[in-house]
Amino acid sequence: MKTFKFAMLLGLMLCLLLPYTASAQGGSSSNKAIVAKPLPVSLAFDGQKLELPSGQYVFEHQSRTYVPVRFVSYALQKAVKWNSETASVTVAEPTAEEAAALKEQLAGVIAAVEDDAAATASPASIRLTAVQASFVFEGKEQALPENQSAYYYKGSIYVPLRFMAEASGATIKWDSKTGAVTGETAAYQQEQAEAGGSEGSGEGSAGSGGTQPGTGEGSQPGTGGSSQPGTGGSGQPGTGGGVVDNTPKLAYEVITSEAEAKLDSLKTEATSTLTNLYMSFVAARDEATKEQVKLQAQTEVARIKSDFEAILADTAAKLTANGHSTAVIAEYRSAFEKDLATVLSYAESLA
Repeated sequence: MKTFKFAMLLGLMLCLLLPYTASAQGGSSSNKAIVAKPLPVSLAFDGQKLELPSGQYVFEHQSRTYVPVRFVSYALQKAVKWNSETASVTVAEPTAEEAAALKEQLAGVIAAVEDDAAATASPASIRLTAVQASFVFEGKEQALPENQSAYYYKGSIYVPLRFMAEASGATIKWDSKTGAVTGETAAYQQEQAEAGGSEGSGEGSAGSGGTQPGTGEGSQPGTGGSSQPGTGGSGQPGTGGGVVDNTPKLAYEVITSEAEAKLDSLKTEATSTLTNLYMSFVAARDEATKEQVKLQAQTEVARIKSDFEAILADTAAKLTANGHSTAVIAEYRSAFEKDLATVLSYAESLA
């Protein structure tokens, strides 16, 4: 198996962040910061209960409820991209590949909720920094209302829930009495309406010639009078309703080669972005600009991790669907986490 070394990539990121650590901790940042208390919440999107990832929260500030853009977008089955050069967040319909990865991720979240996984205790308060970012939803730029801000906390950008609902076109509600956040996409609402409208609206689904569903002329499913699926009269599946799956299976090597190509591409793209950020940081002449670059770098780290997880989820789904072992996923993850732990350890020794 090919090993992917992200240490150099993450090391470059930390080299960018470390020089500014002291001033940031000392509170000399010119960006506005707020202290907020995380709210105990329950979440349900399109009828499914979800849990916020560890380290993400819902909070209230100036009588507005704030939610993490990326998580809520994923819950609404939307792809999210961050452009560090323009400080813009883009939310759009996912590609087929992205949609598969999103469904895989949400399936894991739903399973964890159903298993009553223990939730991580929320801190008493969190300190968030105001961030200047633009937002594009489905190709249309959406500006925050005047006197409202987006905030950044540990790799996540937060916006008012009302703004998120209006910009995304989804129905998102907050119940302050129960602490419930509920969201419904337009597609889900349409499905529910159609399902409700179809119940009891007909005059009967059975054919006129029998008591079994059919075309009205036979007593068994299908167009013929046979008791077996298909158009033939034999006991084997016919051409009209066979159950044999002749779809070619993808080879293990094809799936893993594709995954490794994506991981290589991620590393190359991320290295380029981080190098540009590092150069911007070095060239900055004022603390406000340095803080902004630092913020972009931290968000980029979160994006790298998110994209890495999406690749793993997609690869695992393909391996499972084609009857292969998913043991290689643990190897990919182990290599990534080992490199990350090494870099973080080095960073702590310098702090």
